Amino acid sequence: MIVPPAPLEPPGATQTLRLASGAELWTIPYAALQRFVADGSIGDRHLLQLAANSGWPDDQLRAALAKPYAVELVPLAQFLYSPAGVTFLQQQTQGFRPLFAGPRDLRLQGMRAAILRAAKSGTISAMAILRELPANFVVDLGGPPTQRCSALPCTNPLQCTSTLSWWVFLPACLQAAAMNAPAPPATDP
Repeated sequence: MIVPPAPLEPPGATQTLRLASGAELWTIPYAALQRFVADGSIGDRHLLQLAANSGWPDDQLRAALAKPYAVELVPLAQFLYSPAGVTFLQQQTQGFRPLFAGPRDLRLQGMRAAILRAAKSGTISAMAILRELPANFVVDLGGPPTQRCSALPCTNPLQCTSTLSWWVFLPACLQAAAMNAPAPPATDP
């Protein structure tokens, strides 16, 4: 049995994953994602569609969404604030858009904040990052494709392009980046 992350109630937890396709806006409650990860039940038609188009068998998808990756917060933060980390976040958030257009594009900052909040415990998973996303984040299914951060080959071509596959690979890429992050320059006392 897969143990899902503990249910927390951050701001926006009832509307964690939002997706847009043309004029249609979908909201998949975090609780629906938790149930899917915990026991495979899908009570949300949009989640069913995402899972079916992920390229993964349900059991593998569920395990991958819940899989925790050990990370150290400081090296992860150093990476995410470095020029390489900013470039990474820009690539990884190109398929997102704000729900309401404002004077500033906060995709990069919103994703970085969600990642760092999720990593405070010393582990990171797709479900933990999803739980921490700002409520105004929308995956634009008709916009630029999400860029999978992994160079590993895809068993199924859908794994290279699906939204849930993107979530599956993100924590592993963040773990690798944090482990390879350059140390900050030494300072004189």
